[in-house]
Amino acid sequence: MRPRTRLIVIAIVLIGAITAFGSPPVAGHEHVILGTYELIVGWTTEPAIVGALNGLDLGIVHHLSNGTNESVLGAETTLTATLRTGSASVVKALAPQFGRPGWYAFDVIPTREGAYSVRLLGTLNTTAVDVSVNLDLVGPRSDIEFPIADPTPSQLQDQITALARENAALRAQIGTALGVAYAGIALGIAGIAVGILQGRRKRTTP
Repeated sequence: MRPRTRLIVIAIVLIGAITAFGSPPVAGHEHVILGTYELIVGWTTEPAIVGALNGLDLGIVHHLSNGTNESVLGAETTLTATLRTGSASVVKALAPQFGRPGWYAFDVIPTREGAYSVRLLGTLNTTAVDVSVNLDLVGPRSDIEFPIADPTPSQLQDQITALARENAALRAQIGTALGVAYAGIALGIAGIAVGILQGRRKRTTP
């Protein structure tokens, strides 16, 4: 086989594989098998960074009995996705990805560092789907920022909370100081009044 012909054959094989799976394997994605279906789940952008636009990257492949595979279309109408981190959760609608048959996504901007998971619920034809997948950890913006790392939203919130506490403490101190000052003024006025009265009494005494 000529080198040129061999390259053409390899290209055709690669195109066929990409078409069958919708996309080449993605690092950092989890693979979940449900009967004859395979779910490939991860972030659309890896590594995931707090404050940066990201989203779910979901591929669905049907492994047929004849040994071939096909991309699953229309899953956005039968599946829902719930994104979770800590005690917070949000239900997101899946949307087909343009140019990637069998792949779905939703957009999100992670505002907290740490662990996230997604729960997929619904059906694929007659196969029930109820799986939770842990996504890669969301890291701090300082991991990729240059030259100066801006504070994250959580850090800004912490700074605002600290300033509010300092402001409340300062107002309390000012209130106490004003109370002491007013008391001192009142005592001074009282002392002056007493002195005046005593002076008048001395002048009126024979």
